[in-house]
Amino acid sequence: MPAMSDAYTVYWPQERWRQAVAVGPSPLAVLFGGPHSSEPSFRRAAVRTGDVLYPIGVCDQALYVFGRMRVRQIRVVGTDDDGPLLEYFAQFRAWRFLAPTCTDEVVLGEEGTGIVLDRAVPAEVLKRLTYRPRRGPRPVKHVSEDGRLVHPISVQGIYRLSEASAADLDAVLTGPPGTPITRRPSRHIETPSNMDTLF
Repeated sequence: MPAMSDAYTVYWPQERWRQAVAVGPSPLAVLFGGPHSSEPSFRRAAVRTGDVLYPIGVCDQALYVFGRMRVRQIRVVGTDDDGPLLEYFAQFRAWRFLAPTCTDEVVLGEEGTGIVLDRAVPAEVLKRLTYRPRRGPRPVKHVSEDGRLVHPISVQGIYRLSEASAADLDAVLTGPPGTPITRRPSRHIETPSNMDTLF
């Protein structure tokens, strides 16, 4: 990873990562951004060319890393009726589901991996996972003592990783496969009684 690049996690809800794995072995080559929380802005998160993006998600209180892509270019486009955006949708038809709302950014990637559902983040790694927002380092919140993510709010969005945490996620992704997700996660979500803000 080049010294000047950063690494970010990009949260995918369950419906999105289940659709992503159905694309097959095709490498991840595009992501879409917008103004809403369901499709957040990469530019607002300060993502730049050369940065590495890790799609992540949660199943049964475990955090999973689904793949990786390096940013080649970020293109600003208009609304869904805009010609250039429709051209990207046609070019990346298999990944169109990643743009569920008012898309105005197209993130073109390189060095993408396929999407996998068998790379759970080990408890010890999750407990030390740290983001680097502008206000200073923050650990992932709502992690139990035994390393379960009891609520995903702390990872929902696009967040810059600390260098050590980026290395941890890369090691998980490139390491040996674990047990794949094979069933629908339980609907029960343990909500902390003292839910606080992300930063």
